[in-house]
Amino acid sequence: AHSTMATMATTATLRPCALSRGAITGRAASFARSAARAPQLALPRRTRSVVVLAAAEEATPSPAPAPEADDFENRLSSLRGKRSKRAPVSPEAKAAKDKEKSGSKVGEGAPADAIKAPPAGQKRKGVRDFTVVGSIEEPSIDWGPEEIKYEGPPARGEVVANLAMSWTVVWLPLTIAALGRALWVNYKITDKRVVIMSKSPLRTERTDVPMDQIVDIITVGRGIGLWGDVVITLKNQEKLEMRSLPDFQDIEKHIRERMSQQDAEFAKL
Repeated sequence: AHSTMATMATTATLRPCALSRGAITGRAASFARSAARAPQLALPRRTRSVVVLAAAEEATPSPAPAPEADDFENRLSSLRGKRSKRAPVSPEAKAAKDKEKSGSKVGEGAPADAIKAPPAGQKRKGVRDFTVVGSIEEPSIDWGPEEIKYEGPPARGEVVANLAMSWTVVWLPLTIAALGRALWVNYKITDKRVVIMSKSPLRTERTDVPMDQIVDIITVGRGIGLWGDVVITLKNQEKLEMRSLPDFQDIEKHIRERMSQQDAEFAKL
């Protein structure tokens, strides 16, 4: 009887252990099945919405570009296609461009070759070519017999007018310039040339411009018309100025009658 009771107690003791072991095994199997199904589970709501939006964007076709965008792209392409200023230019293209410019300057009905160019290998003379620095002596050029229209310094009225205004600080530099011209500058205008001589301590020079090198003349009256400034234009489009010439209107008429008329188109300012 004692052994029977011991056997029953052992069986009662082992049964809970067997049940607990079975429950643990079942839970482990359930966890394994859950883990196996984990890749097939639905994604979280936030991740799912992002995926849906990305798929919708990929499926939606991109809109056609606006006309303004197309126009901008076309203009940008045309700008990129322009030739750089530093790019080499072929002689044929340069000659055609120069001919087109000359034709537009001549005007309608006039041939493009109307503008007279200097001979090949030569250039038009400028003020520097007619100027001698360091001396005002007569150059060794045979001008032949000449008729002198005017010879002397600038108008003395300029000095008087500037001295009258010299009490103002603004007018003082103009007064000094007028005094310098009255002391050191002389003009000589004949029927064959225009001469400007300067005996300034800073620079001594003499300029003899032939009449056939002048293509235009402009005058501006000063001192209520008693004297005026004269600007002559040479064939190479350089300007030469004579300040405060007396009888400037007669001098203008004298030069205009004798200056070159062959290259008048170069006189455009």
